[in-house]
Amino acid sequence: MSMDINKFYEGLDSHLHKLLQLFWLKRFEEVQEMTSLMESLDKDASNQRKRAAALQGLPWYMKENPSTLMKRCEPTDPGEDVIKGMVIGILLVVEDVKEPLPVFYNDVAIVIEEKIVMRHLGDVPNAFVNLMGLLYMLNLDYPKDIKYTFEVIQRLFMGIGSEICTPRVHSLKNKLLC
Repeated sequence: MSMDINKFYEGLDSHLHKLLQLFWLKRFEEVQEMTSLMESLDKDASNQRKRAAALQGLPWYMKENPSTLMKRCEPTDPGEDVIKGMVIGILLVVEDVKEPLPVFYNDVAIVIEEKIVMRHLGDVPNAFVNLMGLLYMLNLDYPKDIKYTFEVIQRLFMGIGSEICTPRVHSLKNKLLC
């Protein structure tokens, strides 16, 4: 089995509109971060920002805690404090941590076992595709507390093992295909 980076982007883009529509329909009133994420698309709804919003919102939609997967910090924050306890994830270094979809990232990095293993990835979608590649190459298990998010990326966006899904992911798959 091989991993095709273009397949990730094609799969994500093919579900992008419907996924963002599902986010809006779910109405995340109790999750201010999700509301801010979706409202920030009103400023600039470029395809790259939609991809970032979809990937950042996916854990909430899958009823998982995105803070175990993605952490934000400012350039002046001590990085080792921010990534402490992070098993597998993405570190977003931005000037304004309150801006859900910044125009510019100072750095986007991948963290594995509290160590930054890749830097300067440019944006959230690129970080996700590189993280999936690392997990695949290193044969690492998905963290249990965010396993459905990774399963959606693997099975629905990348098309790897798409015929076998957990019930939660299968439910999302059916909604995306309607």
